[in-house]
Amino acid sequence: MRVLLCLLSDQHVPNLLSIHHYRPDRLVLVESAAMQRREVAANLLAALELGGLDYRDQAGVERVHIEPLEAEDDLDAVRRTLRRAYGRYPGAEWIVNVTGGTKPMSIATFDFFAGLIRRDVLSGRLVYTNVSRPARIIDLENHTTEECSHRLSTRQFLAGYGFESRKADAKLDEGESRARAWWDCARTIARHAGSEPLLALNDEDRKRSRDKGLTLRPEHFRTNHPETVNAIAECLSLEKENGVLAGRLDKYGVQFLTGGWLEVFLWGLLERAAGDLGIWDVRLGLEVGRKGDTVGNDFDVSFMRAHGLCMVECKSGSQGHDPGGDILYKMEAVTRQFRALRVQSWLATTSDNVLDARSGQLKSNIATRAEIYHCRLVLREQIAQLAAAPDDRRLLESLASTTSTGI
Repeated sequence: MRVLLCLLSDQHVPNLLSIHHYRPDRLVLVESAAMQRREVAANLLAALELGGLDYRDQAGVERVHIEPLEAEDDLDAVRRTLRRAYGRYPGAEWIVNVTGGTKPMSIATFDFFAGLIRRDVLSGRLVYTNVSRPARIIDLENHTTEECSHRLSTRQFLAGYGFESRKADAKLDEGESRARAWWDCARTIARHAGSEPLLALNDEDRKRSRDKGLTLRPEHFRTNHPETVNAIAECLSLEKENGVLAGRLDKYGVQFLTGGWLEVFLWGLLERAAGDLGIWDVRLGLEVGRKGDTVGNDFDVSFMRAHGLCMVECKSGSQGHDPGGDILYKMEAVTRQFRALRVQSWLATTSDNVLDARSGQLKSNIATRAEIYHCRLVLREQIAQLAAAPDDRRLLESLASTTSTGI
């Protein structure tokens, strides 16, 4: 029988990947009082179930044992906890992951099990994962490494932190299917977009139209770029009267023209380039919230990279209501919720508010704030470049290599 022991902490990814890699017969989780209050063990088991590994007890057989730890920084307390855990399965093959927990927990765990292994009392292994490469598992005794082939989905990642994706998969798939059909149009808009919105609507009309749809009038459109007008007419089945678009837009069409086109473009761009960029699970329009809460956050575009969550906030138009770039504060507040080391954020914007009026360069205070928050910026010029050459891998990689801008 193979037993895997994990030390629980706020960072669940190393433990989650090691369980997928070794697929033990029994799972032992050492959970401190602080981790128990945060329901870390329950969250880990929920994430495992989403990934196809159900460790709930079955047919009277205990598959997971949660060993409580009363003092996470007390070496003697940790040793007592480990002796209890080991006593449940003394004849098993043990794999011990020392990555999680506090430093005293890791030290005591290594010392306890290394002693058993070296005295030939126990058949087992001690493994560790560096947070910078969570899929690479290091054997601490013989210094060999193994790569976990399992790729965490966004849902699994979120579940491990006690969050959930509230929009049903069928609804996500419906939106992404519509986005695929509209991607060429979104690309055309991105190539020629200015800082002003495509539709001239006041706040009340905009809100109502995004829910109910809109019958277009000549004064609604702010663009007369022929290529953009033609692409929108064809995509949304609109008529052209003397170069002006006319017809009825449903709510999805209104949402697309009032900013959704930028989300559609970047989502489609990332989905197409996922293999080259080493990313996966590229999703459009996730709704994320903590389990049990009624409030949540919308992720315009999200994807997984190196087993970390990446989110892209999309802001088209002038963003006149946000002259100071306060959207960066909001994004930082969202990413901080996860207490994760590997949550990354991007802000894609067509607004001129982030640019210095004289030089046309990124405002220094915006650049500084983005650096502090580790948020990368994708500006209108870069969006147009990506739209003009969406298959240029070098362009994508050059943008990704910078700290303050780029995908």
